[in-house]
Amino acid sequence: MEVFFQMRFSYCGKPTGLVNRKARQSRKFNEDDVLQQFEMLERLTLPSLRDQKDPAFRLVLLSSDRMPDACKDHLTWLLNHYLPGRSQVLYAQPLIPGRVFRHFMQQHARGQEPVIQTQVLDGDAFGERFVRTLREHAIENWSAEAQEDKRAASKGTFMSFRRGLNLRMQGKKITGLEPTALRKTPFGLSLVARAVSRYNPALINPDGLGVKFPHVSIRTKRFNCLRIVTGKLAQQMPPIEEQVLAQAQQDFGVLRLPHDIPVVDDRPLPKPVDVDGVVRMRKTAKRFSNRARSSHHQRCETSLRHRIRRLVPVTRLLPASKVQPRPRWLRSDE
Repeated sequence: MEVFFQMRFSYCGKPTGLVNRKARQSRKFNEDDVLQQFEMLERLTLPSLRDQKDPAFRLVLLSSDRMPDACKDHLTWLLNHYLPGRSQVLYAQPLIPGRVFRHFMQQHARGQEPVIQTQVLDGDAFGERFVRTLREHAIENWSAEAQEDKRAASKGTFMSFRRGLNLRMQGKKITGLEPTALRKTPFGLSLVARAVSRYNPALINPDGLGVKFPHVSIRTKRFNCLRIVTGKLAQQMPPIEEQVLAQAQQDFGVLRLPHDIPVVDDRPLPKPVDVDGVVRMRKTAKRFSNRARSSHHQRCETSLRHRIRRLVPVTRLLPASKVQPRPRWLRSDE
């Protein structure tokens, strides 16, 4: 199953549904924004794709036809340096990016075989096992849907990763890192469908995932996605634990460089629960409760018998006309 990474780079197009449908993107080039995008592309996105354990993928960049020639040459050089033979640039006029990617996929379709289309945003990076993990889950979900319902399989399924990392950078140094699982924009949003599908990760609103569009949330112990954050999210970033930072450095090569990330001591893990002991305790308590319940019933029956014996004789409850006097030898009070 082929994997296609789709990324917009300095594209002066129409607003997309992934970020905000009502937002209006400027159709003019800003030199500072272009340089910042080049910095994030060279420091995060391209190195993370180069370090993938599974190199069977392709990167497709969508850029504006109005980009200066110097920027085009530098972009081509970066792609040939990091991903030679596995990258391609599309230069287009201001259109909806999702439609441009969809048209590209429909032209390069190979029959009815499913493919994976992954959306890449500015400042995104991926763990070394991202492509391998994504392909395994995609094959599993596609085969399950094909067996259950052919109509559902024809539309495809959207997939995203539940956990990720927020990254804060000041200049060229990494100064903050925070694990997170609550984001409006999902981590590694991908579509598993045939290449001729009319859907695309850049054409949908993420609020409809799981409601309007079929969606699978991938949960793994490893961190597979990383994203640069700014503003309030970056200011309120707490220190990270040493164990979490060590785990993140195993998956992301960019985090192994010198950095100024504040760390705290590892939090003690909760004491593991002895499941067998808990089950034995429950069985013992149940056995004792049954014994107590049976002894309680026995005591109730005994007391009931004593109460019945002390009841008023039946003769006292009969009408006075039918009551016969007791013999003298039975009267205990005489």
